[in-house]
Amino acid sequence: MPRRTLLALLAALLPACTDGPGNPAGAAVRGAASTWLPDEAECAACHDDIADEWARSRHHRSFTNREFQRSYAREPTPFCRDCHAPGHAHLPAGDAEALGVGCLACHGDGAAIVSGVRRTGTGDAPHALRRDPGFATDSCARCHEFDFPPGSGRAPGTMMQTTMREHRASAHADRSCADCHMPRPDLTTHPRHDFASTRDPSAMRRALDVTARRDGDVLLLDLRTRDVGHAFPTGDLFRRLAVHAALVGPDGRELARRSRYLARHFVPRHHPDGRIRHASTRPLVDDRLQGAASLRLDLRPDAPIDGAALVWWIDLERVDARDPDRPEQSTIADTVRLADGHLPPLSPASPRP
Repeated sequence: MPRRTLLALLAALLPACTDGPGNPAGAAVRGAASTWLPDEAECAACHDDIADEWARSRHHRSFTNREFQRSYAREPTPFCRDCHAPGHAHLPAGDAEALGVGCLACHGDGAAIVSGVRRTGTGDAPHALRRDPGFATDSCARCHEFDFPPGSGRAPGTMMQTTMREHRASAHADRSCADCHMPRPDLTTHPRHDFASTRDPSAMRRALDVTARRDGDVLLLDLRTRDVGHAFPTGDLFRRLAVHAALVGPDGRELARRSRYLARHFVPRHHPDGRIRHASTRPLVDDRLQGAASLRLDLRPDAPIDGAALVWWIDLERVDARDPDRPEQSTIADTVRLADGHLPPLSPASPRP
């Protein structure tokens, strides 16, 4: 969104930035920068380059993006809206939804604008400002670490998202979230506010290192994440890694296929016949990548197949509607191919296991 359009949007959504020509709104109380606080429109007016970046971000489209809207249509709850349109507490619903996650959702605490300790400019801020060494990670926890809502049927502490504790347990716990997701070329520039890495297919591919080898009709994969400070994938429960392998005959026909899904797997709340399950409500298993893992997919058919190549591929999927009993039948919202490969047919002398 161009800067002029963005500022026009914010000016329409929120109180005007000026009371008159040359007279900034709130000038009467700006005398003490320790007490005056800006609103969203004033943030954009002064930090226009940051506002331009934010306008391209998923934070800006956190409520209006297609994937969320599909989910929200099924479950239009305040619990979801609180993170995807947090401004609803002080803005009309439509305005908060158009804004998404704005400046004050991360930087406002009611008494001051909060920021990190690294400075990118000179001079004093014209508003109340508090610098917090942990801001570049702690502020993310508001919407990236939380439990299931009351009434969900999940035991307290099951946790709907666990990104922050994953980060603390990772090899990169000494780095902030902003170090990776808001990179900047040097200390004289501000952290980028478009959060591009979170939806960049090339960044997703760089995050995964794969080594594949064949043992007869068994695929062996060694997976390792590169510079990822949390589980991969992290975030909402609808993200998963789909690992597929197939035997393909000389004529191109698929002769056998196996798949595995790496995600947080929960015991389904209902039996296939519709009856409510009363078993454990905690995750059955969490097999997402947290550093390194080895996988084995056995494709051995009932009868040996000569001349079959083994092909494999790994996709990062965002599921639209999950089928917990038959994950392969879940509907997929979008897919990013992370890696793939082709292992040639076994030579006649190669023994089968």
